[in-house]
Amino acid sequence: MWRYQMAVKGSEQELRWLNQQAQRGQLLRHIRGNWYQFQKTTMQYQVFSEYVSGAVATEIDDQHTPFKLLAQLQLTKPAVQVIYTGTAQAGLQGTRVDHQDAPLQLKIALAQRGHLLNVMNIRLVVGLILAVIVIGLNVSDNVASWGMFVWLIFTFYPAWQASRIHKQANALRVITQQYDDAWRPTMHVFLKNMSAELDTEKVTSLGAWVYVGQDHHGMYWYDLKTLASAMEIKQSLQPIVGDSVSISIVSWLGLAPIGFI
Repeated sequence: MWRYQMAVKGSEQELRWLNQQAQRGQLLRHIRGNWYQFQKTTMQYQVFSEYVSGAVATEIDDQHTPFKLLAQLQLTKPAVQVIYTGTAQAGLQGTRVDHQDAPLQLKIALAQRGHLLNVMNIRLVVGLILAVIVIGLNVSDNVASWGMFVWLIFTFYPAWQASRIHKQANALRVITQQYDDAWRPTMHVFLKNMSAELDTEKVTSLGAWVYVGQDHHGMYWYDLKTLASAMEIKQSLQPIVGDSVSISIVSWLGLAPIGFI
């Protein structure tokens, strides 16, 4: 059985979905792009994944280990291999290994997003060429309207997929603090009842802080370039400023510059 799933390869989101399938008796067998092949099993498996450098030749012998090799996927950008294994041994199913691979996941997410946007651009150009041909053939308005509708869905579906990957990439940027070539919206943060300026060094993980000004009543205003949501900003600030301080956040106004998504 094949299933379609859009996820960053080797990510926690993908692994969670694979284990949900395993709990339903569907064990991963093969991956082709965003298509996952499963086989029926009566055993309770837990699935794991890890990254292996493409420069390292790997031979996995699953006959002498409690972990069964399920699938291998070679990525080109970056050049790494994702190894998927599974175990049915109850004593090992609670194991969690932190490989600190968020930077690598970010590279994979950005590559997947870039590929999807390229697919959208190609479909857009091909669709425009076909539209010119259809107009020249004097096709009926009804057929042309349906053709336009199908073309729009076919063209912008990769953009919708890219937006999902983009959200995962943003989350990974926050974790890794890698914002190269990334556009970050400006959030306006107002802190009321403050006795002194905010120690922004304690919250640098949120993004780049800029002091804007203050009034005579303990109100401080900062601009924050960040990918974090308003709720995430509040949750990070409140323990630092204390419960007596009121936090107000005005979300960014405007759009990302072209080329910085």
